[in-house]
Amino acid sequence: MAKSVVKKYFEENAESWVADGYGDDGYTYPVGHHRTRIVLKVLSGLGNSLKVVDLGCGGGQLSCALAESGHTVVGIDQSDKMVNIAQKNRSTLPAKLQKRINIIRCPIESNNLKEHSFDAVTAMGLIGYLRDDNILFKIAHRLLKPNGIFLVSCRNRLFNMVSITPKTKREIRSKTAMPLISELESLYKTVSKKDADELVQRFKHITASLPNKTMYGKMDMLSPAEKLNANPYRTQVEARQHTPKNLLRTAMKFGFSNKAYYGVHPHIIAPPANRLLPPGIFNKISNCLEALEHLPVSLIWSSVFIGVFKKKKEKNHEK
Repeated sequence: MAKSVVKKYFEENAESWVADGYGDDGYTYPVGHHRTRIVLKVLSGLGNSLKVVDLGCGGGQLSCALAESGHTVVGIDQSDKMVNIAQKNRSTLPAKLQKRINIIRCPIESNNLKEHSFDAVTAMGLIGYLRDDNILFKIAHRLLKPNGIFLVSCRNRLFNMVSITPKTKREIRSKTAMPLISELESLYKTVSKKDADELVQRFKHITASLPNKTMYGKMDMLSPAEKLNANPYRTQVEARQHTPKNLLRTAMKFGFSNKAYYGVHPHIIAPPANRLLPPGIFNKISNCLEALEHLPVSLIWSSVFIGVFKKKKEKNHEK
């Protein structure tokens, strides 16, 4: 994907992108918010004061959350508007937290950060806008210390086979459906009683979180971006999709091993059913599946996933 196209997309849609990523008005699912939640959960097990690079930091929400968790963060983004939003969000933090965040405006390939000096690298929603995956893994490998952790989120191509959308039809027409189905079938792993009990408890308490309105107007159905702008996305770009299997293949080329996958944006029924229900209902019910987001089976019903990779200490990858 051409850099100029991607840059134009984020320059023109920065406010809308951030609004929809962190707000859940209408039928919108706040993917950015949940990716941040999962990243914080993963990194919390590694220490309280990590050095982190947030590649493609966007509006800086993750960078700020990392700083609030005690980490020192460098956020990098090439979009002027995204960096401005990130700087604005940074400025709302207490002074001592602002000192933990450095926002840099540049293409990720042009960063001059010190090699092998970071404990973790994050790249949320970035890889699909790059021309190939090697770019991102090469950068992450260069920046990370041995045993450092790389967290990368992707659009889940496997979900095309269960979503019953135009993407499903495209896979069938392209005769690419069968390999995806085979990979999906490998994800059916037994769920422990503990995880099953957590899922049941979430369903038991779902009524308390459902909207209790009986009437819905046009404004209730608008997304956060639509409330900002009647035509929020002036430029449309479709991000590349990935499967866990092909992402791991690239990771291994650069000396990474897989530690975990997390499903993001669960769907309890097919996506077209979302707008058949009152706004908010579909996502609230589907959110019960967060109880299983750390399990392989979550990748079946999630439209996004986060891969967690560990940089190996092998000498041939430290050259």
